[in-house]
Amino acid sequence: MPSTKLAENSRWLFICVMFIDFLGNFGTCDALQCYKCSVTVEKYVVDNKTQVTPLCSKFIETSEYTVECRYSTMCLKSVSVLHLQNGQRQETITRGCAQQKNTTQVFRNKQWEQEHLVQEVYAEGCKEIKGNNLAGSRNVHCYCRGDLCNSSNHPNLHSKVLIMIFWYIALVLSQVGGF
Repeated sequence: MPSTKLAENSRWLFICVMFIDFLGNFGTCDALQCYKCSVTVEKYVVDNKTQVTPLCSKFIETSEYTVECRYSTMCLKSVSVLHLQNGQRQETITRGCAQQKNTTQVFRNKQWEQEHLVQEVYAEGCKEIKGNNLAGSRNVHCYCRGDLCNSSNHPNLHSKVLIMIFWYIALVLSQVGGF
């Protein structure tokens, strides 16, 4: 009898996880989405529309800061720290799509065409970029996978993983009578 209850609970767990996964992916596009912001306001024109990159110093998790990364499989968050002579430090943050696009020229149908390739050149996680140590600066680039993963000041733990952990704990507690 206990194994039957375990099998039934496992089925419900699977159904709940799949439903949550479906809701999480409902209405999303195929391209990766990342937060994008910079140290200064950047303005540029795309398809005759002026695009503005907002300031990271005023960052909030809203659609104003969201961009579609058609040529990237990872998001990037860069933190630069400058240690000043008076003992203070100046920290700047930028967010955006990881630079993975490699554009080459290909000869097809008797003409040259541009071909865009997305290359996997970064490892997931944070890495300090070695530079001029005499200037008292430090640069850290953090690469992550998943929509809007470059938001936090802390390493990102995907919400679906948290939900699965919650359901697993609930399942275990129901088996031992603690739920």
